[in-house]
Amino acid sequence: MPQEAGTSTRIAYWNRSLMPPKLRTLLVVLVGGAAVAAVADRIVSTPGMLSPRDFIEYWAAGRVNLRGGNPYDPRLVLAEQQAVEPHRDGALMMWNPPPALAVYMPLGTVPAKWAALLWCVAQFGAVVGASALLWREYAPGRPTWGALAAALPFVGTWWVVTYGQNTGFLLLGLAGFLHFVRRDRPLAAGACAALTALKPHLLAAFGVLLIADALSRRGRRALAAGTGAVAAALVVALVPNPDVLEQFVTAARNPRPETVPLSGYALPVPAYWLRVWLARESFWVQFVPCAVACAALLARRLRRGAAWDWGHELPLVVAVSVLATPYGGWIFDLPVLLVPAVWALARLVRTGHRTGAVVFVAGQAVITAVTFATAGALHAYWWVAPTALALCLLPFWPGRVRRMSPH
Repeated sequence: MPQEAGTSTRIAYWNRSLMPPKLRTLLVVLVGGAAVAAVADRIVSTPGMLSPRDFIEYWAAGRVNLRGGNPYDPRLVLAEQQAVEPHRDGALMMWNPPPALAVYMPLGTVPAKWAALLWCVAQFGAVVGASALLWREYAPGRPTWGALAAALPFVGTWWVVTYGQNTGFLLLGLAGFLHFVRRDRPLAAGACAALTALKPHLLAAFGVLLIADALSRRGRRALAAGTGAVAAALVVALVPNPDVLEQFVTAARNPRPETVPLSGYALPVPAYWLRVWLARESFWVQFVPCAVACAALLARRLRRGAAWDWGHELPLVVAVSVLATPYGGWIFDLPVLLVPAVWALARLVRTGHRTGAVVFVAGQAVITAVTFATAGALHAYWWVAPTALALCLLPFWPGRVRRMSPH
């Protein structure tokens, strides 16, 4: 036995002598990274690999703007997209405002399939990371598996990756905002909130309330930080293409015949169906529900005054914003609804309603499965957001939840 112990000691000594721990760690990282890169290269080089459907619009717009071209010109965008998809006969346009190009321009420096892989990994990571932040706020001290239980079955998580959309970053902005607000760091909170400007129409009520928050000193600092972050992003987009703002306004007002105008999309949101019912040709009608929602939430904000608590109010604000959005609200926009979803699951867990929590997670998984099992136009998924939010009301059904729960 002493001889074996001596042998082990000598081996450990030689290991430390020949390869110090830091060098060994570096070697493991390099070898592991090379292996991951090799596997990823095989994946992106596979002829059958399909790029996420909408990602190419971001990649092409970033590439065009980086070269000083007009990212809202369908001819320039189509030329870039056809280099990747030769059989494409129409441009898939990116309608995000110019500051968003600061996020998309780096993608244009990377081959399309590699950029798509990196982008989808980033979106999935943003959703999971944001859910973990939200779980920490709404279920402090509870195991972090709850964040995964909320995010992984949720419909928006998988559709944002499938389509290569950007809404994971919006969710991360909301979660980061709440995280830093709770820690009295308004500058960091405002910088995180700037991510929601990628799709300002989707969270319009949140933006209005952020401006209303400027009544306080902390709110002014947060708003200034968010405005500064958006302004900096705009500067990045303007450097290679000083005319990008004018190009965006022109394209929005007078879209080219070969593109689908913003008013030409059928949407899965109440605002669109209101317009169809009242005045099909009047695009402004779609903004009425959003205006009413913003006014109602603003009145609530002013009434609460200093008692306003972002942690308590954010799930409601996000839910109302999405339901009342004048544009978008697609199924791949729904990752932001993880704010009320994480809040609901956390409340069920905190109050000991285990069966209720299981019902919630299983219900969200069923919604996701049904959306992938049924083929149809995107506007046909109008029922998804209301159904997912209906499950978020489980904590408010104490009688039913109590009957379901063994506690």
